[in-house]
Formats: sequence, C-alpha cells, structure tokens
Amino acid sequence: MAGPVRAPRRSLFAGAVTAAVAGVALTGIGTGTAHAAGTPLPARAFAPYVEARAGDGLSELASPSGDEYPTAAFLRAAATASSPSPSASSVQVPAIQVQVSPSSGTVTAGSSTTATVSTAIINNGSNTSIAMTVSGVPAGVTASVSPSSVNGSSSAALSVSTVSTVVPGTYTLTVRGTLTGTSATSSATYTLTVTGTATTPACSTASWVGTQVYTGGNTVSWKGHQWSAKWWTLGEEPGTTGQWGVWQDLGTC
Repeated sequence: MAGPVRAPRRSLFAGAVTAAVAGVALTGIGTGTAHAAGTPLPARAFAPYVEARAGDGLSELASPSGDEYPTAAFLRAAATASSPSPSASSVQVPAIQVQVSPSSGTVTAGSSTTATVSTAIINNGSNTSIAMTVSGVPAGVTASVSPSSVNGSSSAALSVSTVSTVVPGTYTLTVRGTLTGTSATSSATYTLTVTGTATTPACSTASWVGTQVYTGGNTVSWKGHQWSAKWWTLGEEPGTTGQWGVWQDLGTC
C-alpha cells in the first residue's frame, strides 16, 4: 500500500498548484483524469520542479522529486490555427507589356513608314517568347512586325506601307503581343493617317466614250475597270447598267 505523498524537494508552487500554464491545459495527472485549465490539482498530486538532462529515465526524474513513484503530467497545447491558403491576389501570374513609339504616323498614299515596338515581361515564370501580330489593317495597307516573335524585354520594327489607290483617312492599327504558353497578352495602338487622293490605275484598253457605238465583244476601260459590251449599245455608261445590263465587268485594269 502506498505511503503518504511526500513533498517534493523543489516545488513549482507553494500550497495548491493551479493547472494553468500560459493557457495550456494540464491533463492525465496520475490516474489519467483530465483537468481543464485553471482547475486545482487533486490532493495526491503535486507539480515538482525537476531539473533533467537528456537521457534521464523515470527513476532519475523521480529521485530528485522526493517521490518513489514519478508523477506524469501531460500538457496539451491549444490547437494552432492552420496557415491560410494564399489568396488569388497574392499569386503572381505572367504579364507582359507592349508599346509602340511613335504611336502615330502620317503617310501619302503609295508611301510607307515605320515605328518601334517595345516589349517587357513583368512576371514570366519560365516563358520568354512573345508572338507579335497586327490587326485592323484596312484595304490598300500592309503592316507587320519584324521579327514576328521576340524574347523577353526586347524591341521590334513595325512596318506600314500603302498603295497609291488606298482611300485617304485615319486608321487605327492594333499591335498585340502574346506570351507563348500562357494567356498573357498586351496591345498598343498605332494611328495611321493617309493623305493624298486615291488614283485610278492606268488601263491599256481605250476609255469608254459616251457618243461612240459599241457592239457585242467590244471592250473599254472606265474608272479603273475593264468592261465588255454584250450587245449593241450607245451612251450607256459602264458600271451603271447593273448585273443584267449591257456592260460586263472584267475587273480592275
């Protein structure tokens, strides 16, 4: 039969010991009964202050406490909050930037011009190739970026050329870059102003004359197109007689 509980050589607290250490609950004292934080220990339980070294067994721990039998106490720490998952805003996604300088240009119909396209990668991961395209190009105008694919922060040339028959006006071209392997894109606009008067291409065929008689098979040129008479005609202007009229459109000269 166990003898009375002896006082420890060095006690943690004088008198009753409260099982609350920095908000940590003390459980499983002696008999295995759990006690909530702030609850006094049972009468037969005490909390000795024992200095222990690595490798000390139960007997070494019991001896300096003054007890034949060691008292085991288990501290259960409060559950720690799990680390929050990174929010979508904290995840960096690939991004690029495309700029055109100068951002506008003026040409006379039939001439050409150039501009510089600059690219920059903001967040690229392992992707560095940017494919370049140009859209919004009107009839009579050709535009391209050379080279059509650049690596990382680089530069390329935008070349714009016009034919003499292009309709004068202001046009907006869009230069777009796409980071290969991703959905990252960036675009910049280039405003092209074409001046001058659209010229009618020269035709080798004789021009239509309103006072001249034409018979089936005769050909004439008029307003940049060639026309063929289907039957006898006089004074009917090519292009005004409709699909079923006397003049058949053979296309541009």
